[in-house]
Amino acid sequence: MLLKAITFNMCHGEGLDGKIDVRRQAMLIKKYKPDIVFLQEIDMYTKRAYNKSQIYTFSKYTELPYRSMGTNIKYKNGYYGDGILSKFPLEFSCNYLSPTTYPEHEQRGFLCNKISFGSVKLNLFSVHLSVFEEERILSAKTLLRITSHINRNERIIITGDFNIGVNKIGNHEYNFQERETYEEYEILKKKFNKIENTDPTWFSKTGSGCIDTCFYSNNLKVKKFETIPTEVSDHYPLYIEFDV
Repeated sequence: MLLKAITFNMCHGEGLDGKIDVRRQAMLIKKYKPDIVFLQEIDMYTKRAYNKSQIYTFSKYTELPYRSMGTNIKYKNGYYGDGILSKFPLEFSCNYLSPTTYPEHEQRGFLCNKISFGSVKLNLFSVHLSVFEEERILSAKTLLRITSHINRNERIIITGDFNIGVNKIGNHEYNFQERETYEEYEILKKKFNKIENTDPTWFSKTGSGCIDTCFYSNNLKVKKFETIPTEVSDHYPLYIEFDV
């Protein structure tokens, strides 16, 4: 079976023009007819989201009826976190809070959903890792620990914004340092395969880099992947086809 997935840091619906418009983001994603969409930086009922549920809006316009959201922090009278949309019913949903090293650091998380079709059980993780390397390393180890409890016959996809090589240099300012290897990735590679995407997926005035990617279990096969250029976010979506 062919399974089509997209991971997308939607930047609370904000495009490079400063306009918040979840509908135009969803319509872009819909063109690719995905079965699963992994979202990061999604708002629910915040002032900047016009007090609306962005996961509902995304679900409506992509026509993916099953949805869940993990709320990692309270923000501007609402909530902020990660989401998953699916054309298949969700059997299980859980949001794990990722490790932090200082109380003032932003709380991140791993949203986990499980779906089934036929005899296949598929565990989906939408992740948004820290802008601090030490916390990213701890998160990678935590993901290995969480997934160690999943039956080895089940399939696993871990995808999203890993923030690899990103460093916070000021208020809402970050740079990117490219390396040949990253410890966070090497930890996850002990158990999972990784797509070898290299095109930049994140852009800012102070840096850009390939920080959105996907890990998957050995009982899955990737047939193709591509980066989707757009100006509806400061991240490019990443499209992946799996042979399930």
